[in-house]
Amino acid sequence: MNLRIDLFLSSHPLWRTLIEKAPENVTYDVWSGFRGKLYLSLTSIFPRKKLIHFCNGVKRAYNRIWVADMESAKVFFKSYSLMEDPDSITAAQERLETGECKALLPLTESALKTLKRFFNIKRFYVKVIYPTFFTKIKATSPARRDLIVFIGGSHVNKSFEAKGGREVLLAWLELHRMYRDHKLLMITTPSREYQKIASELRNVQVVSFMPRETILSEVYPRSRVILLPSMIDTVGYSVIEAMNYGVVPIVSDHFAFPEIVADAGLIVRAPIKLWKEDGAPNLHFYEELSEGPFEEMTEKITKALHTLLCDEDIWREYSQKAQRRITNPPFNIEFRNKQLKEVYETAIS
Repeated sequence: MNLRIDLFLSSHPLWRTLIEKAPENVTYDVWSGFRGKLYLSLTSIFPRKKLIHFCNGVKRAYNRIWVADMESAKVFFKSYSLMEDPDSITAAQERLETGECKALLPLTESALKTLKRFFNIKRFYVKVIYPTFFTKIKATSPARRDLIVFIGGSHVNKSFEAKGGREVLLAWLELHRMYRDHKLLMITTPSREYQKIASELRNVQVVSFMPRETILSEVYPRSRVILLPSMIDTVGYSVIEAMNYGVVPIVSDHFAFPEIVADAGLIVRAPIKLWKEDGAPNLHFYEELSEGPFEEMTEKITKALHTLLCDEDIWREYSQKAQRRITNPPFNIEFRNKQLKEVYETAIS
């Protein structure tokens, strides 16, 4: 069956795979911005039978049939604090019930838990479809893997701290003399204090930005470990990307990291988390974050990193596991596309 789907695409690279390698016999018409809003309004007045796929949330689609994926229930709220406001929850529920929902497609079981926590989704068809990776960018073949990579945000919005940047740098401070032939590459913007620490270490490079094409073609193929002990991420797509190249992840136990990484990497306990175990957000997260850096987390990152750097056999075993895990179901793109195609066909029929 040949299908034509209206796709409301998210800007994050996670969703590029939908158009870079769409399911077989599926054609996407991509909508965004004002043009997308106008199209939705017009087709709500003059309905079309064409299916909509919303990426990472739901727009109001009167008289339309649709499916939607999402990282968490947060995509239905402007702020975390509104997730405790009954009126905001009711408004979000109403948006879910606008038009005709054919499927909710949370990206992970952890994301599904947040939906169950805030919404009545019993009458909807719900299926977890994991994120995947695809690129046409050709990778280099470096002589050796000597990079440890951290991809974080900026201290300006506290994402450097929330993704574990402080602890990563302090862990490397403990190890850098022991592993002089390795380099920590931090693609982030640290605060002045941590920028100073980094500048005093010979084998640390800090850059605020690096093109994704460079990361995929040059950085991951040369990387031994990716560090993302995040206390805030829901998916951590850089980890999924890196695992495709056999880069071994060291991550936190926050949200979906354990179900994505499983035994293909090392998992350290996060001292604080944005998302609680019951699927609700921690509204005091940023207050608690200001109490860091967290010494226990730094020690666990140091130990995990030392384990992967000091023993080639251990690293190789994890590297093979990482690549095998992320290139097979439920994460490989052929499996994802097969699942999506089945959802589309069922929705339309």
